[in-house]
Amino acid sequence: MADTRQDDRQRQKHLMLLVGIAFLVAIGWQILSGGRSAISFHTGEDSFTLTGPESTSATVLYRNITGIKEVSDFDAGTATDGGTSGSVNYGTWENGSLGSYQSFVDTGIQDVIVVTTDDGIYAFNYEDEETTEELARALPDFAAQE
Repeated sequence: MADTRQDDRQRQKHLMLLVGIAFLVAIGWQILSGGRSAISFHTGEDSFTLTGPESTSATVLYRNITGIKEVSDFDAGTATDGGTSGSVNYGTWENGSLGSYQSFVDTGIQDVIVVTTDDGIYAFNYEDEETTEELARALPDFAAQE
């Protein structure tokens, strides 16, 4: 009987240790991957706002949009005043096709939306492939309302 209780306590300790390790791995993965909320996208009546790591953000007025395109296999280029946090490129980047642009790009998502405005270029994606594609289709309608 005493051996059974001791075995049960031992199993319980091992189980608690395994749960603790799993929790730490999950937290570590969220930190390394940037988490699901690494990029946020919010629409307003006359603009949308992107927010990324390190307190980076940009507000784009619909009336200033001159072009919207969806790009597959996006070449991020090089960070000039930004960086990478987990899987998210944030801040100012530069590549051969866009020149200097503001990045809110999760490198784990293949598609990227590129928005050209009167005052800059913004590259971003959001949540996953499907959501990014839906945003790429919806943004021209928002821009046309203005």
